[in-house]
Amino acid sequence: MKTKVVISALAMTTIVGCGELKKVDGMHDSTIKMSETTSQMNEKMKAMEQRTKELKEVTDELYDTLRQGNALQLRREAYDAILRAPTLFKKISEASKYFMSFEFQIWNKQGQDLEAGKRELLGQQAAMEFFLEVEELAPRDNSVKPTAEPNAKDVTSEENRTAAFNAIAVSMHQMNRKMFRAEQMNKGLKSMSMYTMMEEALLAPRDKVQTGYLREILAHESKAIQLLQTRLNVFPLIFVDFVSGIGDRNLAMKTKMALVGWELDMDSLNATQVEYLHTEVLEQAVKAKNLLIKLGKKPEMDFTVSRLLNAMTVKATKIQGGPLAASQTKLLELVEELK
Repeated sequence: MKTKVVISALAMTTIVGCGELKKVDGMHDSTIKMSETTSQMNEKMKAMEQRTKELKEVTDELYDTLRQGNALQLRREAYDAILRAPTLFKKISEASKYFMSFEFQIWNKQGQDLEAGKRELLGQQAAMEFFLEVEELAPRDNSVKPTAEPNAKDVTSEENRTAAFNAIAVSMHQMNRKMFRAEQMNKGLKSMSMYTMMEEALLAPRDKVQTGYLREILAHESKAIQLLQTRLNVFPLIFVDFVSGIGDRNLAMKTKMALVGWELDMDSLNATQVEYLHTEVLEQAVKAKNLLIKLGKKPEMDFTVSRLLNAMTVKATKIQGGPLAASQTKLLELVEELK
């Protein structure tokens, strides 16, 4: 009886043991299948990553190509609009759009813009294009004619081309809002406009061959100086027009203002207008003057512009003390600095 019990127990143990072995074998097979599945998934993931990488490269190339073409088209349209604009202020508006549409102004440090030196390369291409374009507009003798009148009826006339050159000269510092965003997103990023590039080039060592956009600008050094002299003269004229309305008057009245004199009423300007005239107009002229002096060039003020500034008298202000009075004083100091 005991023998039968032992045999039965052994049989049960064998049966249970075989069952457990089958479970282990099954788990082993499942593990192998899972490993194979995982390997297949990894291969698919690698293939997807490669396809994603390739798609990104194609997308980046497509964006770069489209941006180049669109920016070029916008500049061409803006350039033509500068020539056709009937007033100096309209020409300045179109010139601002012209400068904002250069590719270095919409560089964004994404895609192909991550490539080393891409921004500087775009700046070089912009400088090359710009200085070849202005050769068509600038007076050939490098003279400065700030009073040139726009002529929309004859856009190819010398007078109209000179007026377009004047508008372009005073718009060189304008920057696309994309540039401001790029500077905010990338701390330490150097600010770039056509004016800052020109300034950097003119201050570069003259006894060393320059490269990049410095080279393109210095190849047209005399034109760069002409642009500075033009900024020195046109900005004060914009100031006089803003505060006196001289642009709306006929030739006889303009002559009378220059010879007999005219009065500036500072109290007629609100605080924002005073700030605007300070930073966007007169300060730009002073910067041009100081840069010319630093370069060893004599700042040349047009006779009419100089006469208008010197013929100005200031009406006694009713504002005594406070931020606005201080701003008015600073504005008048800039006028004196330009005389």
